Amino acid sequence: MIEARDIMKTDVISSKRERRRKRASGVTLIEVMAVTVILTITVVGTSGYRYYSSLNAHWAQEQIAAARLGQLLCGGWAGVEGDEAYDPMAHLGSELTMAVLAPPNSLPPGFVLLGRYGITLEGVEYRCALAWNDVSPELRALWVSVEWDWREEDPSNPDNALKKSFIVITYVPR
Repeated sequence: MIEARDIMKTDVISSKRERRRKRASGVTLIEVMAVTVILTITVVGTSGYRYYSSLNAHWAQEQIAAARLGQLLCGGWAGVEGDEAYDPMAHLGSELTMAVLAPPNSLPPGFVLLGRYGITLEGVEYRCALAWNDVSPELRALWVSVEWDWREEDPSNPDNALKKSFIVITYVPR
């Protein structure tokens, strides 16, 4: 009789295990909702990451263009040995869209303004100021400042636009 009881106990235990296994093999609604929330957060995060990375790439291209423009103006002016009569529009006007602008509000101390120009590259307007200073009788400093609006200017709030700039200084013999 002991053997029959053990056999019956074993049958009852195994049938309970089978029922548990059947219940455990399905997915509950809470699990489905948790996975849906996790996937939604992942998709929204990925799309936000892609948006901001492309926006930062655009800003980086603007900075690179400004730095190259500063180097181009400074190198062109240094190529004519810092001549006071240098005209970037005559040297580069056929290659770039340029216009003469009003003088800047301030210059570094001791520098004399050569000119201020508006140059448009790929839809972005860069404002460039060129100035010079005789450091010694044999040495002249050439100063080029390139400035642009980093963010679009809001007409209702013009102070919202951030101004970015690069300054390039080189020295040439006189």
